[in-house]
Amino acid sequence: MGVSLRAHDICTATGGTLRWGRPDTLFTSVSIDSRHIVPQALFVPLAGERANGHRYISAAVEGGAAGFLFSPSFPVGQPDGATGIEVPDPLTALQDLATWHRQRLAARVIGIAGSNGKTTTKELMAQVFIAQRPTWATQGNLNNHIGLPLTLLRAAPEDDFLVLEMGTSGPGELTALGRFAQPHIGVITTISEEHTETLGDLAGVLAAEIELLAALPPDGVVIINGDDPMLLAAVQRQARCRIVTFGEQPANQVRAAQIQVSRTGTSFELHALGQCRQVQLSLIGSHCVPAALATIAAVLENGLDLETACATLRTAQGAPRRLTPFSVPAYQLTGLDDCYNANPASMQHALQTANTIRNAGERLILVLGDMLELGAVGELRHREIGAYVAGLKPVPDALVTVGQYAPQLADAAVQAGLPAHVFPDATAAAPCVHALVRQVDGPQLMLVKGSRGVHLEQILEALVERNGKE
Repeated sequence: MGVSLRAHDICTATGGTLRWGRPDTLFTSVSIDSRHIVPQALFVPLAGERANGHRYISAAVEGGAAGFLFSPSFPVGQPDGATGIEVPDPLTALQDLATWHRQRLAARVIGIAGSNGKTTTKELMAQVFIAQRPTWATQGNLNNHIGLPLTLLRAAPEDDFLVLEMGTSGPGELTALGRFAQPHIGVITTISEEHTETLGDLAGVLAAEIELLAALPPDGVVIINGDDPMLLAAVQRQARCRIVTFGEQPANQVRAAQIQVSRTGTSFELHALGQCRQVQLSLIGSHCVPAALATIAAVLENGLDLETACATLRTAQGAPRRLTPFSVPAYQLTGLDDCYNANPASMQHALQTANTIRNAGERLILVLGDMLELGAVGELRHREIGAYVAGLKPVPDALVTVGQYAPQLADAAVQAGLPAHVFPDATAAAPCVHALVRQVDGPQLMLVKGSRGVHLEQILEALVERNGKE
């Protein structure tokens, strides 16, 4: 069973006015996309950069929507048989409705924030919790001022837990999300340079991420990366609830030791509450260990079974395009697809992982795209990554850089003695990458890493599709 809303409930929650239809009209889902409407849906028309959703109200009703919200500033005709509710602003109404619905739920809410690892933490935690109790979690990347309300409105009364990813790219955004979600437990994965175009610097990132603390009740818990001294100090100063730490350092309550990374996954020794367990993950890279530790901390805080949680982690999957393995047998090529996003910290983690799992005698090809939204430090950080690449031992065999900052990244590598191929976009880079993998016989490893806006997935998808078909 999913959400259950009556038209009069929606009016109460949003301050809206029923203009057409019956007050007892039942809605069992909420959608902002007229192309994906199911029967008894409530359609919420939002104004986007390219189109205003009010233009698609008729299409939504024809698709099965039982009713819709609308703004008085946009003229709307009454579609036959549909319930129409007038609200001052549909986006605000969506958020108010989600907040109202959240207050009806008995579920324990876990909100996950942080610069890196939010989605991986959410994915692992959701799978672990679902294995033991009814749980609803953020789907895909619905973690902003629109996505989080939609996630809340898809939670059902029978859910015991909600695992919510909470993203931010500007001051005040997490404060707003906290009002919608009202979490009992907060998780802050890490603090690193991200969205500095809007957040300014690392201090600005920290201030934005710890806005989550204000949403937690005094009897709540914040679970944080205790290996990050800047984050730990800030949380200790500002948290009004209990703090639980995870990481590799001995002072953490949930700790990992003896981390081992291979092509089949990542393993570590878990120490928590005086217990020791061996944990195996299918995910590749030491950077996924904090996500597993945060998950285990949440398991222990909620009284779930640790043995079952560790068993679930063994097969739990991460989100797509986060160091996801792929292969092109015709070229003896193994690849790591990390095209979802990139910032300096995640770029270094990905490079370190590729170098760690590289077999002796295996050729290493790096395809690196822009790390976007870094603002004034963008050029400097790309030069630093270029120098980091050149410092890898053994040295990579080929470097392809793609995007606005491709020359800066390449220049630093070239100055350190590593040749590079520079391209403005993925379309231009694809033939070069294809030629590189065809150059030699023998095993090859490729890392493809960059921000979503660079569309590096086009390169690897073309490689996989061709698979030797020349």
